[in-house]
Amino acid sequence: MKVDDEHRLEGVKQLEYPAGPKMPVRRFLVIHFTAGATALSSVNFWRTPAAKGAEAHIIIDRDGTVYQVRRTDQKADHAGKSAWVDPNTGKKYVGLNSCSIGIELANGGNDARLISRYSKLPPVRASHKRGGPAVLWEAYPKAQLDALEEVSRALVERYNLDDVVGHDDIAPTRKSDPGPAFPMEAFRRKLGFCKPLAKL
Repeated sequence: MKVDDEHRLEGVKQLEYPAGPKMPVRRFLVIHFTAGATALSSVNFWRTPAAKGAEAHIIIDRDGTVYQVRRTDQKADHAGKSAWVDPNTGKKYVGLNSCSIGIELANGGNDARLISRYSKLPPVRASHKRGGPAVLWEAYPKAQLDALEEVSRALVERYNLDDVVGHDDIAPTRKSDPGPAFPMEAFRRKLGFCKPLAKL
């Protein structure tokens, strides 16, 4: 998989969606879960006023189908109030919508109703890394994780990105995604990021 000169991933489904403002600098990938039903149901929600402008660049369904919602040279409102420290330089970035690519994974998080309806896998019982009780989280299917790896590898190589982080890393007081069922450390190592995740 490659990113073409129009900042679109080759071989994925391109959705008609309003363009965003230009994003000249891209430094990070941010991984999210939708806390929703299907990929397309989440995109349909993003089109409504209730979403308050939220969207991501890419969304991947449980079966591994990849949809590109916005070009990766345009901003998407996926990170919200957020901050991150580049593990290589120590530079702190604030407001990661301005410099990161957001990837959403169709996943119910710790919503038992969504897990029972949409997941074909046993849930994962775990506490979040920020603490709290152990609860059930939707497991990520192999097809979805494989597609995410392929997409992420293409983006990291195309833009020489500095890190891959979760929404719960850049907005730890607000967000819990992608949650403890997501193999973040193993995923980062596959993409060549071997330094531990920085702490805010």
